[in-house]
Amino acid sequence: MHKSIGSQIVHWFEQQGRDLPWREGHDPYQIWISEVILQQTRIEQGIKYFYRFIDRFPDVHTLAQASQDEVLKYWEGLGYYSRARNLHAAAKQIVSDYQGIFPTHYTELQKLKGIGPYTSRAIGSFAFDNSTGVIDGNVLRVVARLTGDHAPINQVKTRNHFQKLVDEWVDPVDSRKFNYGMMDLGATVCTPTKPGCMICPLQGPCVAYRDGLTHVLPHKEKKLKRKKRYVNFYLNWNPEGKLEVQQRPEKGLWGGLWEIPNEDIPLDVWQSKQDEKGGQYKMEFKHVFTHIDMFIHVFERENVREISQPAGQFISPEEISNFAFARAVLKIFEAVQVR
Repeated sequence: MHKSIGSQIVHWFEQQGRDLPWREGHDPYQIWISEVILQQTRIEQGIKYFYRFIDRFPDVHTLAQASQDEVLKYWEGLGYYSRARNLHAAAKQIVSDYQGIFPTHYTELQKLKGIGPYTSRAIGSFAFDNSTGVIDGNVLRVVARLTGDHAPINQVKTRNHFQKLVDEWVDPVDSRKFNYGMMDLGATVCTPTKPGCMICPLQGPCVAYRDGLTHVLPHKEKKLKRKKRYVNFYLNWNPEGKLEVQQRPEKGLWGGLWEIPNEDIPLDVWQSKQDEKGGQYKMEFKHVFTHIDMFIHVFERENVREISQPAGQFISPEEISNFAFARAVLKIFEAVQVR
């Protein structure tokens, strides 16, 4: 079934594929950086971060030699900072264990820190022409509609089944062009809503188009209920006009990033908008994580003479740009014009 899909996708990509900076060559380093950036970031936004990161860390050696604080600083604004920490750790692995040369097969690439099945296959296909399918969210949608499969695409079993199918389709054709083509087809034609079926190269064999199911496929299992946290953040200024900041532990939320002092508060206390130490109420906003909604109140305290946490220190407003801060804290700095 669908024996001609591979060649159809390759032909379509040669005519309609997107022109993106990391596709210009076969550099595994740039492909790796782009794939990690785009895991949780739209392409339109990710391009500027890609250029900024590559300009500072142009190769794996430069990245490996940098400090983690600097890597996190250049990742600032992208969120999901574990990605940056893993990039840094994997770069050190490549330099120390592989003499700075990327493994050329996706099975070997998976041994690197933070590189899972998707990213390893992407690098393997795009940089080294490994004959393997690369499955992202766009590809999952294309396959589900093409085959008319109602299995939840956020189940491992479904993803493994789709992987086998795509591996069969890519086998006789150019792996790089096929996988880029499948991604582009999902991003520009087989979109989540109002897909462009009339211009789709796979319209003929598509079960969802034939049966009028494009509006219900792909199917996803319902997500778990989101958690809520209520947090007070404190802008603590000492008599010299310096701000208290602290570094978070390596593991956990915002691992290794800098922040201002904060604490979780019971909802009823949080709603009072009162600081027990007399700080002035400044603002309220909501910060969204993958599975958590954080509701934040910000208070400003003057003449604070001692740091509140062992990991803290006082810095001048001019020094803020030297530290990698969590995105929620950057929102606070911007709103109250700290820097």
